[in-house]
Amino acid sequence: MPPHHRPNPFAILAGIAALAASVPLLPMSHADEPAAIKPAPETLKPAATEPPKPPPPPPPVPATTNPTIAEKFTHLRSPQESMASIQLPPGYHLQLVASEPDIISPVCMAWDGNGAMYVCEMRTYMLDIDGGKTMEPKSRVSRWESTKGDGVYDKHTIFADGLLLPRQVLPLDGRILIRETNTKDINLFRDTDGDGISDEKTEFYKAGAAPGNLEHQSSHLTWNIDNWMYITVDPIRFRYTAGKLTTGPIPFKTGQWGYAVDDTGRMIFATAGNERPAHDFQVPLIYGKIGLPGELADKFTEVYGLVKLTDYQGGPPRVGPGGGLNRFTGCAGPSIFRGDALPKDLYGDYILPEPVGRIVRRARVSNVDGKVVLANAYDNKEFMATTDANFRPVFSATGPDGCLYFLDMYHGIIQESNWTNQGSYLRREIQRYGLDKHINAGRIYRLVHDDFKPHFEKPHMLSETPAELVKHLTHPNGWWRDEAQKLIVLRGDKSVVPALKQMANSESNPLARLHALWTLDGLDSADESFLIEKLHDSDSRVRAAAVRIAEPLIKKNDKAIMAALKPTATDADPNVVKQYCLSLLYTEHPDADVLIKSAIDANAKNTVIPAIVKGYKDAVATAKADKLKPPHLDRKYAMSFSRGKEMFQQTCIACHGIDGKGAPAPEGGGLTLAPPLKDSPRLLADKTVPINLVLHGLTGPHENGKLYPNEMAGFPWADDTLVADILTYARNDFGNKGEPLEPKDVAKTRKASASHTLPYTFAEISEIIAKLPPPPATPPATTTAKPKAKPAAKKKDEEAKPTEPKPANPAAAN
Repeated sequence: MPPHHRPNPFAILAGIAALAASVPLLPMSHADEPAAIKPAPETLKPAATEPPKPPPPPPPVPATTNPTIAEKFTHLRSPQESMASIQLPPGYHLQLVASEPDIISPVCMAWDGNGAMYVCEMRTYMLDIDGGKTMEPKSRVSRWESTKGDGVYDKHTIFADGLLLPRQVLPLDGRILIRETNTKDINLFRDTDGDGISDEKTEFYKAGAAPGNLEHQSSHLTWNIDNWMYITVDPIRFRYTAGKLTTGPIPFKTGQWGYAVDDTGRMIFATAGNERPAHDFQVPLIYGKIGLPGELADKFTEVYGLVKLTDYQGGPPRVGPGGGLNRFTGCAGPSIFRGDALPKDLYGDYILPEPVGRIVRRARVSNVDGKVVLANAYDNKEFMATTDANFRPVFSATGPDGCLYFLDMYHGIIQESNWTNQGSYLRREIQRYGLDKHINAGRIYRLVHDDFKPHFEKPHMLSETPAELVKHLTHPNGWWRDEAQKLIVLRGDKSVVPALKQMANSESNPLARLHALWTLDGLDSADESFLIEKLHDSDSRVRAAAVRIAEPLIKKNDKAIMAALKPTATDADPNVVKQYCLSLLYTEHPDADVLIKSAIDANAKNTVIPAIVKGYKDAVATAKADKLKPPHLDRKYAMSFSRGKEMFQQTCIACHGIDGKGAPAPEGGGLTLAPPLKDSPRLLADKTVPINLVLHGLTGPHENGKLYPNEMAGFPWADDTLVADILTYARNDFGNKGEPLEPKDVAKTRKASASHTLPYTFAEISEIIAKLPPPPATPPATTTAKPKAKPAAKKKDEEAKPTEPKPANPAAAN
């Protein structure tokens, strides 16, 4: 860290010594007991209506360098000790749902239609600092059930065992989808005899091996309101209706370990590798990567934890003054709270666990003129923070009881072995605090509030008829609405269509109308006349959904739908207008530009709608360019490469030829109008050389006295971007792998060579090149092998590649 931020180690130790003399320390480490602690049975009971006041929390964990003192502060605590150390706003409390040894390293969870909870346990994750046993297939998905309907999960079984780090779990209609690490395959598991243990396994989706580190792979399979199942990292989505699986592409990769989903299906992603706590949430994934300036409030990326350790993959730059994480880096398992058993002001808020910082962020989600903005709900503090160094919240979810659940991996190391190599900064820090000894634990917590009572009644949706399921679409808890819609669509029973249409038209709860509309879409029963009716719904969320569901008809240029959509361009809610524009663009309607211009003109004061339209068009162009560029070129140069290719074909191709080998000269005899570009020493030299040639031109004779018929004219009139684009293209096509250029490179060279007014000669350029240092070697191809140990000053290997999401793992290596 900078010198003025570096604490005096003697002052720290003196302060800790004084603290240790006055404050009773917690018990020593349980590192010699790796099986960890079995909670007393009474801890699994729900808290009383007026729970006793918890004991005062222990002091914050200091940024000590003394191993003995560090061990006293970082030891494994019992669930009761750990809960006492977690600070929450007044009125909020945690209840222990499960803990070790019954559950070990939980990473994600989901409930089936009867309220049974399925939990992925990565039981082999980082059992030592080298991760020696991580890839042993000894992990599991456990099943938890509250048989008495009192909130106590009194029955649990090993539903599926012998798994390799399971990372996705999604209950369907009695069948459970599970995906493991190192594969893109998804399998269906089923318990046919009712003992809570799977005895049937079938293939659901086959795609082969998943390359790369376990922290880079896909996670979080979720059924969204649009009846598609989404995941992170892999650019694909799934739809399962009438016993058939449909897959569809997503135009970009995004996310990492989990994502949040709101009432309308909006998804908010978080990526640890790029240290992005929230992104790609302005529009649905199918419309591309569209962000807006200011979508994260000021200081949103800063975190305010109580543990002041320094075990961060980012090294000293991620350590705040006095120790502790200074910004989001391990963000994992976010959710939108959509339950009905906690204060109403929590509903709709973004909940983001940060396992590296040992905190949970609560963010307000606002929508102003169609722009979604996230802001910390508290000033310079967090919703949940702890003094327990092993608290590792990696997942959050709204439960059937209307409460908010958290999975605590409760693990000393939260980064995979790629980042704990010999000689690494992180390895030294982990060993300094003894965190590598803290294994074989895990907790599940339920968040409750003094003024609210959880709804512990047991759902029975798996045995209910479709008609009975329809009524749950009016439930105030989003979990019930989602589950009922999913089951109705999976059953495929269209006898409920009249009831759904009646609900979509007459139910007073707009969220019920919204779910009824999407359920009809899932049953392929949202016909033209019905959609036209819903385009006039009193709730803007329903109107926007009707526009999106009508996209197949918009694509066909259906006259009735297009006439009904006309008033949408002037809708009072800009979110509806935004969806209208997106749907026109997405369906490639022939009149899209004209209709969108009318919508923008009608909303002249709104700056969000034109920004979204531009973002969509830019995203489409970038996606096309990304397919065009060579694999070795970073994605951020895709547009430059694409523009450069277009300009090259307009201006340079006449002499250099379409293949870069030189266009044949009229004289014949193998003579070309310009020298070949492949391996050209002038093109691939220091970037100042080709920039000067494009700006000022080149004339002969060539080396060895060869004279090309044409002189290369300079482009002094070309702007900096155009020159950078042409050269980025030429230096990376025709078999070349040169350093791409940026406009700032051109501007600098243009200024330095302003006095040069004549074309360069081959002799001049050859002399200049001879005096230059050799160009840098071509970077090696990307590999999945573990990197060699790096000095602390260097950032992790993936940070240099912002378009490659990393890591996709609850540990969120940072």
